[in-house]
Amino acid sequence: MTGWKNAGLAVLLLVGLGVLAGVPALLALPLPSEGAPLSGERVDIGFGATIAPPPGARLDLSDSRPGTGAVTLVAGEVRLRLTAQQFRGDVGPYVAHVRHKLDRDDWLRPVGDPERVTTTSGVSGERGSLSGDDSVDVDPGCYAVLTARSIGVVVLASPVADCAELPAPVWAAVTSIEIDPAAAQ
Repeated sequence: MTGWKNAGLAVLLLVGLGVLAGVPALLALPLPSEGAPLSGERVDIGFGATIAPPPGARLDLSDSRPGTGAVTLVAGEVRLRLTAQQFRGDVGPYVAHVRHKLDRDDWLRPVGDPERVTTTSGVSGERGSLSGDDSVDVDPGCYAVLTARSIGVVVLASPVADCAELPAPVWAAVTSIEIDPAAAQ
């Protein structure tokens, strides 16, 4: 009799876990995954970094927390994942760490030599094309790493074959990134 009781409790436990996992997913189904088109306002990425989104861009509501260092914008077919963070030390090792992290965590390999870039506000950095790892189905894209003092913004744009194919309004948005290290304090 104890065996049947334990089996019944196990079934109830599994049903309870299913309810805990299923109910929030069912409630989220009718919710939009993208916000309304952003119109003219700068989006706070976090750590003093902001971006003027491309025309018609929307905030990906499932992957964005403006002001906390993680924002994803959807501009037509292109997704811009922006990550702002503080770092210590020199810029060179930080950028090398970002490149290594892309390969390690996202299975994206920088291709060719990076190109030096400067935003309209004078923030400098680099951009380069990314290819996906052959063993994992990952869209190719373009990355940019922009820094000002101890703040870095990593931009991942996908799916684009390389940085040269990034639509002009999307690249204009990337070059609109401003970093105010004083605002990060």
